[in-house]
Formats: sequence, C-alpha cells, structure tokens
Amino acid sequence: MLTMIIADDEDIVREGLSLVIPWSDYGIEIVGLADNGVTAYELCRELQPDILCTDIRMPMMDGLEVAQKLLEDASGTRVILISGVQDFEYAKTALSLEAEAYVLKPVKIPELIEVIQKVTHNIQMERSRVQTTERLRKQLQDSLPALRERLLVQLISGYYSNEYEAYEKASYYHVPFQKGEPVIVGLLQLDDYKTTLEAYNEEKKQLLFFAIHNVVSELLGVADSGFAFANTLENELVILFNCKSIQGNRHMILCDEIVKCIGQFVKVSVSIGMGSAVTSILDLSRSYQEARSAIQYTFFSGKSSVITIDDLDQNLETREHYRHIYQIENQLLTMLKLGDTDRVISLSDTMFNDVILSNMSVEQVYNLCTEFIFHLARNLHELDESYEAIIGTSLNETLEQIKGIGNIDTLRVYIANLLSITSTYFFKKHHSKNQKIVNKIKMYIETNYMENITIQQLAEEVYLSPKYMCQIFKKKNNETIIEHLTKLRVEKAKILMKSPDLKLFEIAEMVGFENATYFTTVFKKLTGMIPGKFRESL
Repeated sequence: MLTMIIADDEDIVREGLSLVIPWSDYGIEIVGLADNGVTAYELCRELQPDILCTDIRMPMMDGLEVAQKLLEDASGTRVILISGVQDFEYAKTALSLEAEAYVLKPVKIPELIEVIQKVTHNIQMERSRVQTTERLRKQLQDSLPALRERLLVQLISGYYSNEYEAYEKASYYHVPFQKGEPVIVGLLQLDDYKTTLEAYNEEKKQLLFFAIHNVVSELLGVADSGFAFANTLENELVILFNCKSIQGNRHMILCDEIVKCIGQFVKVSVSIGMGSAVTSILDLSRSYQEARSAIQYTFFSGKSSVITIDDLDQNLETREHYRHIYQIENQLLTMLKLGDTDRVISLSDTMFNDVILSNMSVEQVYNLCTEFIFHLARNLHELDESYEAIIGTSLNETLEQIKGIGNIDTLRVYIANLLSITSTYFFKKHHSKNQKIVNKIKMYIETNYMENITIQQLAEEVYLSPKYMCQIFKKKNNETIIEHLTKLRVEKAKILMKSPDLKLFEIAEMVGFENATYFTTVFKKLTGMIPGKFRESL
C-alpha cells in the first residue's frame, strides 16, 4: 500500500479529495492532510509519504516551494501539483522541480484518478527496478568467490595479454596482487592419484579435496602467506605465495608444513612443485608452467616432495633434455588433435632421440612413456573421446604392453604406431567435418551466385568465424572462396551467352557482377578473351 498526503488551503477541496475517491481501491492510504505549505512540508519530512498531492497557491509556503524543498532534501516523495491558475510559467516551474503531474482546478475526478494511477505505476516500476538491481547486486556478491576463482584460473592459463585489464579485474575481485611485488606459484598434487582414489566414490573424492584445500588455506591464512584455489584440471590445487612469504624462503618451510599436515590429518600423501618468482600478473602463467614442470620430477624424488624449478638446475644438461622432452610431449598432443600425422611421427622420433641422449635409466624411460600415455588418455577424455575406441585396447592393456617391450627401438616403433593411429583418427574426423562445411559453402554459392554474396554471410551460414572458414575452404579446395565464386559466375555467363537475345551487360548483372567493365576484365583474365570474342566463337 502506498501512502499519500493531501495539501490544500480550501477545506472543501482537501476533505473532498480525501473522501470522494476510494483510495484503497488504487492501493493508496491517506496518511495526512495539510491546510498550508509549512504543515505539508513538515508532514512529508515526518511521514515520508510516497505521494504529495498539493495545491500550488497556499499560505505560508506555496506548493512549488514545498516541491523545491523536497527536491533539495532528496526526498523520494512524488509531487502532484494542483492549481486553478492556468499559467504556463507555473507549469514550467513544476517540470523543473520534477513534479509528476500538473492538474488544473476545478479538479475532475477521472482526470485525477488517471494521474494517480500513472504515478503509482511509476513508483511500482521504480521499486521493481531497485529491487531487481539489489537482487542482482546480491547475486553478484554471492558469486564473487566463484568469479574470483575463475579469474585466477584464467591468469595461470595465460588468458590475458593486457596487463592493465588483468590488474583491474584482480582489484575488482579482491585478489591481493600489487604490481611489482613478487609472487610464486606452487602446485599441489595428490601422490599416486589413481591408486589413492580407486575405491572412492565422487562424494568421498570431493570431501578429500575439500579437506586438503581447507588445511592449505588455514596454514596460509595463519602465516598470512597467500591463498590457494582449485584449478579446473583434476588433482591440481594452485597456491599463490605472496611477497611476505617469499622473504627468507618462508614459503619453502610452509610447503614442508603443508605436506606434513595433510599427511597427518587427511592421511594422504601430496607433493608440491614450485615455479620462480614473478612480479607481473601476466607472468603468473609462466610460474605456473614451471611449477607443473617441477612437480613432474616428483616421480624421481618420491612421495611427499617439495621441488622448485631451481632444483632442476643441479644437473643442467639432464634438465634441458627433460624440459625438451616435455615440450615435445605438449607439441605431440597438439599435433595429434590436429590430425597432422607426419608432424606427429617426426616429433615422436625427436622425443626418443632426446630420451637416448638424456642417459635415463630403463625404469625412467618406461615411466616417461607411461606418463605420456596417461596424458594422452586425459586429453582424449577432455575431448569426449574414448581411448579404447580409438586405440583398440584399454589403457591398462597399453601400459602392460609397454612394460613387456624389451628394447628402446621396439618401444619407439610401438609408441609411434599408437600415435599414428590417434592422429589418423583425428585427421579423418576433421576431414569429414571440413568437407561438409566446404560443400555447404559451395551449395550456398551455387544457389545465390547472382546476389551480392559476402564472406560474412557465408560465415553466418556455417557458424564459423570468417577467417577460419576461409582457411578451411582454401585448404580443402586449393582456391579462395572469392576465386570459386568468380569462376562460377564466369561459367554461368558462358551458358547465358548462347542466348543471342541477351546483351553482355545484362548477362553481367544476371550472374552477379556489379558492372560490365569489371565483368569484361574478370572474364578475359579467366578465359583469355573478352566476352564479345568468346560469344563469336560460340
């Protein structure tokens, strides 16, 4: 129910307006009557009504002055002015005071009701808008933790290239990054991930990760050393160590404590890999990648390890071989998904050459291959592909076969064959999909070649970006879309030239050329003769 005060110095008008209209039917309650401007203003300040319906001409303070004071007070009261003076100047003043309406005396009840309904509607709409805004603001505040975590995941993945934008978002989401202050990215993983979680259902897995996250967050909070968040990849808890923790290598002591406490209270073994310190928010992705490289070496250092990227410098030559091998692995996975079989086989040979030069032990070679197969299977899973359907054997069967291979050359051939099968699968998949796209483009051109076809139109037809669409067409067709369209138009023009009744400029327009001159130029370029000569040859 909205509230309203009626102000008029004439008793009959004031009392009449309060009684003659059934205000409750319009959702309004009359909470006060005033016979002068001062009383009206004081009642408005005291009762804060939604609406003030006031005469302009009143003793002590007129209605315009009341409206002015309410405006200065930033009151939310809507003002309806009533006056018997049909003076345009009053109307202009009322508008400048943001009055809702200006009603003339003698007041016509239907007209006043119409004005009241309009005002109440405006109030309700405004309240609805305010409520919606508040609700959205609350939803945003409730979503801030999730949005903050998404931003952090984007930062470590190298999503942003504009430093100003990245710091602005970090500030909005209350991520405590200060430009120039060093930050180190740590990566915590569960040791023996698959074996440890083999008997866990999804609820127990989530409870386990929650417990680990809780222990890490509590230790970081007590030491005021940074914070942790879950990455989108499984078995990855990312830790950001702030500049305070980096001083005096306190973050290393804290890592040891984290590993110890999780083992003691959660009863599982974890390891932590550490990147190097960075001073720009855009370099967090580099420190994260270094942390991933570091934690891969826990395979050699054992469970419950804390390894920094600097630890790998102890044997520079071996480190470079390992780093190169892991770089090749990443390239291999990319080339596999693109279906580039030749590049895949080449990279596979390069990887095994590095393995031989790195002086790995036999066990380390097997472990490296096993780790790579796990990475391959995870990538296929993320693409909603079945490892077993593509390779022809289960993941466990593949691993058993690798263990049974007795020499490096046979292992090289086995891995290369496995990679070739996977790459060929993706090549055929992309080829089939891209051929359908090219066929659809050609069909559209065949149907609409006489129209002004644009690359943007074609892109919208096949739901691709213009650049990517053009790349697919050129690769599959050995010509650009424009070249294909132009050739088709010329071929259609040749057919029309068999009709002696059609003039050349008419034919040009019929096949989609803007003018006869351009048509002649293109026609000669493609056929070696001008249209007139070609027609004579027919």
